[in-house]
Amino acid sequence: MKITPGMAEVVGMYIGDGHIYRGGNKFQIGFTGSPKTDIELFEKLKVLIKREWEKDIKFKIRAKGLRIAFRSKEISNFLINELGLFYGEGKCEKVRIPEIIFNNWNLAKYTIRGIMDTDGTVFVSKKPGIEKYPTMEITTTSVFLANQLREILSKKGFRVANIRKSLSKLSKRYAYRVPLHGRDNIKKWINEIGFSNKYKLNRTLDYIQ
Repeated sequence: MKITPGMAEVVGMYIGDGHIYRGGNKFQIGFTGSPKTDIELFEKLKVLIKREWEKDIKFKIRAKGLRIAFRSKEISNFLINELGLFYGEGKCEKVRIPEIIFNNWNLAKYTIRGIMDTDGTVFVSKKPGIEKYPTMEITTTSVFLANQLREILSKKGFRVANIRKSLSKLSKRYAYRVPLHGRDNIKKWINEIGFSNKYKLNRTLDYIQ
């Protein structure tokens, strides 16, 4: 399979909110999201999966969550064996951007977009002299992925703050936060990487106005 920008973006969404389940000789690829924020993102995901893998799929709302799932041994083996994506238990702590994508900005920016669309947040905080200081932040439990994101974004001229490590009371896993502060950073993101998640795009535009 040829790795296209569209496939690179699906890989980013997989890194954020995807999974591969293996039962015997059968593989199922799935994605989860929020019906409050991710409807349009899942519409885009449907289009990408159809275009890249010729799979007609539908997403469903179950247990107050969005779900996409389809079976394909060929696609699963490509993601696992060719791209080196992790699956199963421990996927979240080990996940990383595949080297073939990481080393090609024209692909990597789409994977980073997919990660931001699923595992990113946009918010404002109060700073001395600034009432609403905008920040973008990607949160992951994979320290390797966090370091990859900081490295590649820094090389492309983004001002990436130090990675913050934290442990919530509800989790046994450490989280690693990759923050980009300020309007200039966010405008650069919109121009060079962008969003497929319109909910997050709209929030971002509101914050930088």
